[in-house]
Amino acid sequence: MNRYHLDNYFDQPLVFGAYQVIQAGRLYCKPGGRIDPHSHRNWFELTVVTSGTGEIFTNQASVPVRRGDIHLSFPADLHGIVSAENDPLEYDFFSFYLSDPELLRELNGIALTHMPAESRVIREERVGYLVQNAIQEITSAGPHSGRLLQSICEQTVIYLIRAFGAHEAQKPSGHASHPDMLCYQMMNYIDTHVFSLQSLEELSDALRYNYSYLSALFKRTTGQTLADYYRLRRLKMARRLMDEGKLSLTQIAEMLNYSTVQNLSRAYKREYGAAPSLQQAGETANAERKGKG
Repeated sequence: MNRYHLDNYFDQPLVFGAYQVIQAGRLYCKPGGRIDPHSHRNWFELTVVTSGTGEIFTNQASVPVRRGDIHLSFPADLHGIVSAENDPLEYDFFSFYLSDPELLRELNGIALTHMPAESRVIREERVGYLVQNAIQEITSAGPHSGRLLQSICEQTVIYLIRAFGAHEAQKPSGHASHPDMLCYQMMNYIDTHVFSLQSLEELSDALRYNYSYLSALFKRTTGQTLADYYRLRRLKMARRLMDEGKLSLTQIAEMLNYSTVQNLSRAYKREYGAAPSLQQAGETANAERKGKG
């Protein structure tokens, strides 16, 4: 499928100050090459198109991309890529998370206002250059690489924030009312924080409204409680991760903040009528044991 693929993926993220790097690399697709849809976890990812054309799929919606385009994926996205037949896609990718509260708040704000696929693409040469430098430094580390990568990560995030600040957000089609827009933002926040959400009252800080007001408005507008929306979003993500078959049930329960795997299994069975398969958990555990041996 690929003419060239450099993939630095880290089971334990590399930590540079407030930044965690999960993955960094480069991929040259064959004509018509396809990266099947896969789940992002609690990280942001940049796809920097260096040559060719293709499409990037985000939660089953697609956007065309070409050389110079930079696509930003949010936590919990379903992400896929298809290369053109006559102009194969080449791109760099960089996955990261950060704990700096101020910059994270601004990135989360971008996620609230740029959820549609067509709203995720910017053009900013400095970001592409920084991603290229990060990949090179991670692949061939030199003296003071940690300090340099911390600086690269911070510059990347700041240039992203600036670029999206100048990039008009894509609003829902039609003439959405204020309650509709707030509900849309609440759903976006839950969707992109499904791995990290500790309390639904976080919505109050993110949207700067009283939580009781937001909760009542959501129920009145959608006919569904915020708790039910969050419950179903977690279960859908659990089901997606189970279908991908890369994680054990215990790992999935931990990632989605279930107190025990049994609680996940009971919630899953109540919603879908059958308990999740334990086969993949056994297969994952066996693979882990073999790897240690």
